[in-house]
Amino acid sequence: MGPIEVYFITIALIVMIIGVVRGYRRELGSTVIIMTAIFLLTFTAELTEPMVLRLGQRVLDIQAQDVATRNAVLSLVYTLVFIAIVLAGYAGRTLEFPGQEAKEPLRTLLSMAIGLLNGYLIAGTLWYYQDKFGYPAQRWGLILPDFSDTARTLIGLLPEHILPSPTYWMVPIAVLIILRVRG
Repeated sequence: MGPIEVYFITIALIVMIIGVVRGYRRELGSTVIIMTAIFLLTFTAELTEPMVLRLGQRVLDIQAQDVATRNAVLSLVYTLVFIAIVLAGYAGRTLEFPGQEAKEPLRTLLSMAIGLLNGYLIAGTLWYYQDKFGYPAQRWGLILPDFSDTARTLIGLLPEHILPSPTYWMVPIAVLIILRVRG
């Protein structure tokens, strides 16, 4: 596997391309869902982590002293829940912002910008949960924790490091919902 930043930047660019295809009005709806997912996962972390670990001890017989396995389970659960919420926000009937589409090239530029924001939020959150739990994917050779200076810098710029409190995530969600309702 190559450098970790290439892996997550690729995810962000793929999401940006999807954003260009879908258009900025639909991408803004996905932005609300993505930010809500980040809010929920951050807000409920203190409550859900002990529950997940107790369930892991009962079902998977994970020992309390096995920190590496505990971190792998927590990282996997957060990642899967986040991906499920994001996919639900992109699939089927989605939240779309009303209004008249902007003319080209502004429409494409807006779609790229919102798609890139969503890519940053998605890739950054996935990276955050790897970082938070000590890169448990290295057990399977998916991530090598030998980071470049660029990767170390980018870790400080992950969404949950920039806005660590769940309360901060509610402000842009509220603004977007108000804009959606106002039309």
